[in-house]
Amino acid sequence: MKHCSFCEEPILKGEAARVFGEPLHQECHLRLIFGSVAHLERRCGCFVPGSMESDPLTMTKRQAARAAVLLFGVMSRSN
Repeated sequence: MKHCSFCEEPILKGEAARVFGEPLHQECHLRLIFGSVAHLERRCGCFVPGSMESDPLTMTKRQAARAAVLLFGVMSRSN
């Protein structure tokens, strides 16, 4: 069984994943491209000098990846 190199959770049969190179769940791969929820909301250090904001501390890495993908999709539809 392969484990995602981002969230370290197993990649289960039938889950969308990128498995060439490093194994990644689809949402984890997209999170690496889009950035964290804080980045998408422009609250991270890229936009706010000194900010340490990133993924929500209450979420696992995979949950945060799913939240970032969902937020990116909402933002894309509103533009």
